[in-house]
Amino acid sequence: MRILPILLLAIVPAVAQIPLVSLVNASRPGSDFQIGDRFEIVIIAAPDQAVSVRTSRQGRTDWGPVVGSTDSTGRWSTAGQFEKSDFGSWGEIWTVGARLANPVFQFSVNAPCLQNGKQFVSASGPNMSLSCETTEGPRTFVTPSFRDSFRTPDGRSVDGRARAQTREQYQSEILQFFIADGMGKTATRQLPHVARGDETADLISKLIGVNALNEDETRNVLAIVRASFQKPENIQPAAMEPSKTLLLLRRLADVTDAGDLKREIDETIAYFEAR
Repeated sequence: MRILPILLLAIVPAVAQIPLVSLVNASRPGSDFQIGDRFEIVIIAAPDQAVSVRTSRQGRTDWGPVVGSTDSTGRWSTAGQFEKSDFGSWGEIWTVGARLANPVFQFSVNAPCLQNGKQFVSASGPNMSLSCETTEGPRTFVTPSFRDSFRTPDGRSVDGRARAQTREQYQSEILQFFIADGMGKTATRQLPHVARGDETADLISKLIGVNALNEDETRNVLAIVRASFQKPENIQPAAMEPSKTLLLLRRLADVTDAGDLKREIDETIAYFEAR
């Protein structure tokens, strides 16, 4: 009987290295979310680790800053309530100590429509409007547009897309698409117009901030930084030296455990060191 505590002590440190996150409906446990429900987010990881979250709403993404840190027991939590402005689809990817937390969340905050009441839905692209009968009478719920602000799960307000974007905002938005979807033929043609040389890695680093990437996104970054140096005639002299590119690659190497991906990153680092 004395073996069990020893085994638990051996297992806990290993488990604590894998950040785990849970998202629960505190108002109606086990149910899908709807407006008015309270939620709770709990992270279990190693002690004293920085916490951040990447939030996606209706085709827009906020790469959040550090919003807290795990305590001496490895726990961090936050809670809140979904409001009418939170209606629509959500994506949450949490980072703890520069590593992705499991799982990744994709969910919707639904309208509190009466089950047998009348409903009218209209949609335009990613935007949707829903009118229905509720216990409070007829109400209309609308998802946020690109120019509307939205709230993150840690309570911050993210500004909507500006009508006139700066060059860096435009470039970052395109790079974000490339990171998520990869370097297809369209991306290869567009990249020279977005960023060139070492400027590309600088923009990527500013975009993702303290947030981690998954394996596919990391491979996409490797392809992007290689492609950004393919046409030296388009690169400003100050961006020819890959110093910021190497900083980004070494950061990715430091938080990557997967053998094949680690090798790909090391090969890319060697490629740029030899330039």
